[in-house]
Amino acid sequence: MNDRTRLIAIIAIPLLTLALYFFLTILFDTEGRDNVAFEAGVILYCLDRLFGALRFLPPWISWGILLFVFVAGARFLLWENEKVSEGQRVAVVVSSLVLLLLAVVIPTLLGAGSAEKGAWWRPDTHRAAGTERVFDKITFVWAPAGQYMKGSPDTETARDKDEVQQEVHFPRGFWISCKEISVDQYKEVVGNIPNGMADTLDKPDLPVTGVSYEESLEFCKKLMKKGNGIYRLPTENEWEYACRAGTTTPWSCGEDATQLPEFAWYNVNSEREPHPVGSLKANPWGIHHMHGNAAEWCQSDGESGKLVYRYRGGEWMDDAAHCRSAARGIFTHLIQFMGLRIVREP
Repeated sequence: MNDRTRLIAIIAIPLLTLALYFFLTILFDTEGRDNVAFEAGVILYCLDRLFGALRFLPPWISWGILLFVFVAGARFLLWENEKVSEGQRVAVVVSSLVLLLLAVVIPTLLGAGSAEKGAWWRPDTHRAAGTERVFDKITFVWAPAGQYMKGSPDTETARDKDEVQQEVHFPRGFWISCKEISVDQYKEVVGNIPNGMADTLDKPDLPVTGVSYEESLEFCKKLMKKGNGIYRLPTENEWEYACRAGTTTPWSCGEDATQLPEFAWYNVNSEREPHPVGSLKANPWGIHHMHGNAAEWCQSDGESGKLVYRYRGGEWMDDAAHCRSAARGIFTHLIQFMGLRIVREP
C-alpha cells in the first residue's frame, strides 16, 4: 500500500465505523452514549491492526487496546445485558460482525494484508524474514522485528576496539534493498552517475560507486519524491542486523573465511574490480553482497562530539577481516569504493 492509499484508508475506516455506529443508534433508538469509550476503543484497535496506525508507540500499546476492547465487551455481556433492549443487543452484534468483516476484507482490497500470517495481524511485526517486495523498481527484503548482539567477541580474529558488543532490539521490522543500488537504478533516479565514479564502471548491472555521502542522501530524497514511501540510508545497527541475518559468526556464511568467495567479492577473487550486483550467493535472509563488492554508507552520527561518516561491508580491494559483519569503516577519502544500500520504512 502506498502512502496515499494508507492515508485515505486511515481516514475512511474510522469515519465509516462512526457512521455505522450512529446509524445503528438511531435505528434502534439507543438512549445515551455510555458505550462511546468502547466504540472508540474498537475503532482504534481496528485501525491499529489494519494499518499499523500506532507504529510510533511501543507494541504493547496495541495489545493494551485489544485487552480494553475484550474487557469492555465482556462487561457488556456479563453486566449490561439485562439493562438493554433487544434492539441494542442486535446493534452490538451487528456492529461486531461489520467490524470483523472490515478487518478481513479491507486489507485484502488495499494490499495491506500481505503478511504470511494473514491480514488480521500487523504486517510489520509478523512478516517472515526474507520476504521480498518491489518498491519503485528496487527489490527489498524484510528484516523482521527482533534483537541481535552487535559487535564482536574478544575472541574474534582481527577484531577492532570499536566493535564493543551490546544487545540491540528492533520492535519493528524494516525493508532493506536486497542488492546494492546498481548504476542503472541510480541513473534512473538521479539522471547521471556520481561525480566520483570512474567512466569505466558505468555499466548498468554494476553497483554504483564513487558516491559521496551527500549524493547518497540526494538519491533517497529524489526517490521519495515519487510518493511511494520513505527511503533513507540504514543505521549501523540496521545494517549489521541485516548483514548477520540471525548469525553470530564473523561472516554470515560462518566462521571459515575459505567459504567467503561464494558470498563476497574481495581481494581474493575480485580481480581488483567490482562485479554485478547479486552475482554471488545471498545471506540467510536473501540479501546479496553485504560482504565486499562496494562499501556501503550508513547514517552518520555524532561520536565524541563530532560528525563521523561510517560505512560497512568492506569493498572489492579489502581482505576478509575488513568484510566481517562487525567491521566498521570510517570514511577518509577513498570515495571510488563507496556505494549504497537503502532502507524503506514500513
